[in-house]
Amino acid sequence: MKTVSIFLSLINSLLAGVILLASLTGNELNEATLLWLLIKVFAALGIILTGVLTWIGILSAVRPGLLALSNLSLVALGAATAVWTLHLAIVTGDMEYYMVLYGGSLMMQGAASLFGFAEESRNITTA
Repeated sequence: MKTVSIFLSLINSLLAGVILLASLTGNELNEATLLWLLIKVFAALGIILTGVLTWIGILSAVRPGLLALSNLSLVALGAATAVWTLHLAIVTGDMEYYMVLYGGSLMMQGAASLFGFAEESRNITTA
């Protein structure tokens, strides 16, 4: 499970970087979409930070509670991404299949990392 988690953390972090760069282009910066832009930027930074924590967790000791919480947030963010994409498809009629795939990838990374690191520790929530 750790190998799958490491691979998905690399892929998801790279894709989050692409989303971050695409979100910060000049044509999207206006007052009306400022809140949506901030949400996308913070979500992308959170995905990248979780990917870095996963890599550091493999190489050295990271607090298990922090790692578990960040991976659990990836599962929730992946589900939210898939549901939001399906909602937009129903409302606008434009289905973006790659975002559903990305949401599934986020959920898989979070679950694989949770299960992979749970093998090492009987109680993953201890400090």
